[in-house]
Amino acid sequence: MVLGVILMASWMLVQVIARVRDETSLRGVENQNDALHAAAFQALEITIGVLSEIQALDGGLYGPVQGWGDPLAYAGFAVVGSASNLTDEVPVREGIAGLDDIAEFEFPEGILVEIDIRDESGRLPLNQTLPERWKLFFEAMEIEETDAAMLADTLLDWIDADNEPRLNGAEAGTYQRRDPAYLPSNGPLEDLQELSLIEGFDRLFFDDRGIPNDRFRTFRDCVTFLPNPVINYNTVHPLVLEALAEELEFEADKVADYVAGPDLEPGTADDRLLRPGLEETDLPRNEEGELLDFAARCRYLTVQIAAMSAGTVFRLAARLDTETRPPKSVYPMVIMELQTKGSDL
Repeated sequence: MVLGVILMASWMLVQVIARVRDETSLRGVENQNDALHAAAFQALEITIGVLSEIQALDGGLYGPVQGWGDPLAYAGFAVVGSASNLTDEVPVREGIAGLDDIAEFEFPEGILVEIDIRDESGRLPLNQTLPERWKLFFEAMEIEETDAAMLADTLLDWIDADNEPRLNGAEAGTYQRRDPAYLPSNGPLEDLQELSLIEGFDRLFFDDRGIPNDRFRTFRDCVTFLPNPVINYNTVHPLVLEALAEELEFEADKVADYVAGPDLEPGTADDRLLRPGLEETDLPRNEEGELLDFAARCRYLTVQIAAMSAGTVFRLAARLDTETRPPKSVYPMVIMELQTKGSDL
């Protein structure tokens, strides 16, 4: 059964990449922009194939240490005209059907492709996080306690449907006194720039000209617009981990040290995963001795691809739902959003 699953998953990866090679022939493209465009979309399909194989073989996606952090290296690709993407930390697989066919493919000489995959499950969901967690998170950002409480309440007042201000919050009455006057959204946030309209955020996250500051950028890196009921400790942002540790009464360092592995250096070959079913004695626990919830999987992934050549860059951004398979689709997962050129999901 295991061999059958491996063969099926490998066949899936081969078919995805073969489809790329058949549909778009990069070697015959004369226009550089077209070549970069094609290379970026090829890289996306390779990424989808790698994610699908790992998901099938390992029972789910939990963290980049599974190999999908560098999909080109996992698939055994070489990059012509630049340093190879293969590293000692991600060994080339041997003996799997179709791998030789995959390794024959190369991006054209002079084109370098970089892929960055971001897991949304390690972030706080903007429209579903409760006030106490927000307050702890803002304090982790080194915001004064009174301002942290205010930010938590004004953010939730802006999102909720009623017109009743929380203790430290603000509703329609506050915003109607401004010049020009406006009303709160009373609905989910859809753009982080909207924060410039919210009481407290306007002065703490933006400068006098309304330009986002460092605090805004930190906040941006810690939140997601996607629903995220359980935080993934394998990819959690350190500030989010600090807030969770305070709320759930555990030591943040124990989580970070476990994931970093014996050398305590994240991003190296000995990194470990936190996932259900583990039996190690050094698993992170709360102050009551109970295991933390390791059930979160990397369902939503944001893939940023840059295809570069001679100072020209083509960017492609895609957001994937890895646990939903669309009917009658060649892809084994849903591409929720797709943006090109200078995009940043």
